[in-house]
Amino acid sequence: MTLGPEDFWPEVLSEDAGRVVAALMGIGLPERRAALAHLERMASEAGWSEGQARRARAALRFASGDPRLGDLSSPS
Repeated sequence: MTLGPEDFWPEVLSEDAGRVVAALMGIGLPERRAALAHLERMASEAGWSEGQARRARAALRFASGDPRLGDLSSPS
């Protein structure tokens, strides 16, 4: 199932592992890498609320822990 941006980000930031992984699995690898890069920025850069940063960290944790998402490293 492909979600539009207005539905994708609430799923990714839901703090529910199943919803996060399902949303990420619903997009292609290039888009997944871009989403994860955005989450990295949300988790580490100033300017995001603590709640946003916490949700981004949770999404990154869920993504890195699920083997169904495959190799998420950037291409060399």
